[in-house]
Formats: sequence, C-alpha cells, structure tokens
Amino acid sequence: MTVGIVVFGLVFLAGLAIGTKTRRPLATACVVVGAFCALLVIQTNDPFVAFAAFALIALTGLVVDSVRETVGLLLGR
Repeated sequence: MTVGIVVFGLVFLAGLAIGTKTRRPLATACVVVGAFCALLVIQTNDPFVAFAAFALIALTGLVVDSVRETVGLLLGR
C-alpha cells in the first residue's frame, strides 16, 4: 500500500511538473493521474471502466482548477 501511495504521489508530482509549462498545473496533474489510473484499469480488459476512470479524474481536475481560478478572480488575487 505504501508503494502505491508513493507511485501515485510521484505521478501527481510529474503531472505538476508538466503543468508548470501549460500554466494549469492542477488540471494537467489530474489528467496525468487519470491516464495512469486508466492504464492500470485497462489491464483488467474493461476499456469502458478505464475510460470512465480517466474521464472522472480529468474532469474533476478541470472543475477544481476552474473553481480555483474563479475564486482568485473574485478575491482579486
């Protein structure tokens, strides 16, 4: 379990590193983690579940990033 937490943490940090180039680090990190989860799930030969996992994680990241940006604009940051 500890190895899984470390691996997902490293994947998330890699996504944040890639996201610094796109100026949306949280959304990019969630897309990278979603793709990693989809790769793990697709090994069970269930592509629809893999796509659903990717879509849920990626869309959650996009929504959280949008909310963060909107709150920042409202607070003047």
